[in-house]
Amino acid sequence: MLAFGWRRRDRREVLGQLSRIIVAAPGSWLGRAPLGNTGGANVGILTPMSIPDDLQAILAANAER
Repeated sequence: MLAFGWRRRDRREVLGQLSRIIVAAPGSWLGRAPLGNTGGANVGILTPMSIPDDLQAILAANAER
């Protein structure tokens, strides 16, 4: 998403992604990363989002490996 924002010259997206990068590692380590969050700057960093059923099936299949 950072590269996408950069290519579009979208300052809001770039700044939003930079803040996510800073928060992402500690959030993941602490188990605070929200499930299904698309990661766009128009979505809150801690906002959980539903994961479509077809993607849940793919994730579940890969988790079993």
